Amino acid sequence: MDKNKIVLGTVQFGLDYGISNKKGQIPEKEVFEILDESIRSGIDVLDTAYAYGNSELVIGNFIEKRGNVFKIISKLPECDPKDVIKVFEYSLERLGVDRLYGYMCHSFQHCMENPEIWSILEELKSESKIEKIGLSLYYPSELDYIFEKKINVDIIQVPYNIFDRRFEEYFPLLKKMGVEIFVRSVFLQGLVFKKPSELDDYFAKIKGKIADLHSLAAQLNIPIAALCLNFAILNDFVDKVVVGVDSLQNIKEIVSSSVYQADVKNVVPKLYSLREDDENMILPTNWKVSR
Repeated sequence: MDKNKIVLGTVQFGLDYGISNKKGQIPEKEVFEILDESIRSGIDVLDTAYAYGNSELVIGNFIEKRGNVFKIISKLPECDPKDVIKVFEYSLERLGVDRLYGYMCHSFQHCMENPEIWSILEELKSESKIEKIGLSLYYPSELDYIFEKKINVDIIQVPYNIFDRRFEEYFPLLKKMGVEIFVRSVFLQGLVFKKPSELDDYFAKIKGKIADLHSLAAQLNIPIAALCLNFAILNDFVDKVVVGVDSLQNIKEIVSSSVYQADVKNVVPKLYSLREDDENMILPTNWKVSR
């Protein structure tokens, strides 16, 4: 596995997050162990956000003690355009860095409704405070808007996994445009790990596909995480795969998934057959369930 394709998602450093997360927010001591393990494993990009509780602060505490070896991507929350600089500088302060590798609008709609926000990000980029600017997206229609308005993005981050492949057809064009493609939600916020019998009735439509995924994993003797992660990593158009972790053990499992890459490559056509286009099933923001 190209470990350089893995980006460490840090939402659980600052929040209790994910449908299969039973542990809650990760204690700072364990976060430090996870970050040390990431460095040892060759993972050098962190994905965080202003909105991820105290995630930026915890990363900043690590950087203060160990120095910074990471490229950091953070995200701008919905805010008044006049507050963008202040919010950005607060992120830098919490992280203890003077520039970011990437900075994205967390809310596409808010950013497009306030075009001056994008102008400010372009200015910060021209001042070398940000290397790359981008947008976090949920819907292909948002990408259509970007193309139509000729918005000059360096990075886009989209959900992409065995079930959710709505953005796939856009990947070749984005690569041609020189856009860095970051994908997230490869484990569909932990839904893929749920046993079909444990699933809420809400997921009845996708239950059969989750059962098929579990059967395939058992048949091949490959962990579900390795199937899902390698599926995204094996896509040549994908530059980076953002993976959240909830423990030190979790990061070790993710790193060790590389041994299964050749096996997963052989079953990619089978995995393609599990595609699901119903956004009520594949978009966690639409889920009508309590954890």
